[in-house]
Amino acid sequence: MSVITSVEQLEALYGIPGEASIVKELDHIIPEYAAFIETSPFAALATAGPEGLDCSPRGDLAGFVRIHDPKTLMMPDRRGNNRADSLKNILREPRVGLLF
Repeated sequence: MSVITSVEQLEALYGIPGEASIVKELDHIIPEYAAFIETSPFAALATAGPEGLDCSPRGDLAGFVRIHDPKTLMMPDRRGNNRADSLKNILREPRVGLLF
């Protein structure tokens, strides 16, 4: 078994991504993604901070995540355990991951 230690080795093993994999990477929300987001009752919010990574479930009735503009989503704050890990992380590192 080989140990992969570089991006070049990884790319040599997996090859070039297919066209469909490339075109789905966007910097804005398209109508197809908007329709999916607007009907989702659940999202997983992933953040990163000095203490490490955090991924927490978020949910409500479909439409709880709103599209403000093609590059901005709005998600309501719901009080949970008051740790506010995600919010603390976002203040320090604004990049997030969302899975609907």
